[in-house]
Amino acid sequence: MHSDPRENLVCRCYQITQGEILDAIGEGNLRTVEEVTARTNAAGGCSSCYDDVQAMLDRLHGGRATASRPAVVSDAEKRAILVKLLHELIEPLYALNGVRIHVQDVRGPRVLARYEGPTVGTTLPSILTLKWFLVKAMSDACGERMQLIELNMLDRGIAEDPA
Repeated sequence: MHSDPRENLVCRCYQITQGEILDAIGEGNLRTVEEVTARTNAAGGCSSCYDDVQAMLDRLHGGRATASRPAVVSDAEKRAILVKLLHELIEPLYALNGVRIHVQDVRGPRVLARYEGPTVGTTLPSILTLKWFLVKAMSDACGERMQLIELNMLDRGIAEDPA
């Protein structure tokens, strides 16, 4: 993590920092994640940072406090669900784009994955759409909002582990 929290990367798809999001919220009096996305692109890629952006809005605007709910599905069960989902639905779509994904670990709502292929780390609309679809499909399958953590981005120092 950076010594100045405003420098922390929130949106790994579009490389948007906490400071950029906070500035946009303040300057535009933004109230929804969708407004923040329209202004900054944050949460407009794979949507893994959606909850982080919502939490910033809630803190700034005295937003809704939500009680944390216990996990209904264990990490091992989530991993099994996700492996099946990847095999049956996601891998064929990624293969059409020359990309492979390997799930390394599942920790609560966080799915740690490694990508292979020529477009890894790009912001091509087709790749961001696939990531968004993956996060949506994982969230639907597991019954909670899941986050995709790209280990490639962490390895290259482009992003930091949000843990």
